[in-house]
Amino acid sequence: MVIVLRRASSSDIERLIADPDDWETFVYEEGDQQNDIVDFDKAWHALHFMLTGAAYNTDSPLGIIANDGETIGTDENGFGGFTVVSPAQMKMFDEALRRIDDAELASHYDHAAMLEHDIYIADAFAGLTREEALEYIFQSLPALRDLTASCAKAGDGALRILT
Repeated sequence: MVIVLRRASSSDIERLIADPDDWETFVYEEGDQQNDIVDFDKAWHALHFMLTGAAYNTDSPLGIIANDGETIGTDENGFGGFTVVSPAQMKMFDEALRRIDDAELASHYDHAAMLEHDIYIADAFAGLTREEALEYIFQSLPALRDLTASCAKAGDGALRILT
C-alpha cells in the first residue's frame, strides 16, 4: 500500500466530486507531476506516526496523511478512489509542519513504538540502522514541505490516494 498526495484547487476538487470517474486522469496525467504530487511509497504510515504520535485518526492538523475521510470514486479494480484534503486542512497542515524541523521529527523515530502500534512496514525497519530507516521514511519529506507550502500560499487542497 502506498499513499500519494496530489495538489488540487477548490475547482478541481468540486469537479472531481461531481464526476469522480476522472480522478485517475487528474492525479496521474494532468498537472506538473514533478511539483503537484508527493508519493510517500510505503513510508506513509511511519511518517504519519512520527508527525502525530497516532497510528491513524487524530485531531492533529498533521494527520492528513492517514486520517480517515470519505473515499470518493473507485479505481480500475473497484477499490477506493480518493479522499479530499481541503484547502483549510492543507493550510493548517503546512503551518504545523513548518514548526517541526527534520531534526525534531527524527527524534520521534521509535521503532519499538511503531511495532507496538502496528505501523505499516515497521517490521522491515528491524534490519536497518536508525539512519537507514529515517532516510527511507523522510524520502518524500522535502517534496511534502514544498507541496504544502505551495498549496497553502495558493489556497489549494489535495487529493489523497491509497493504492
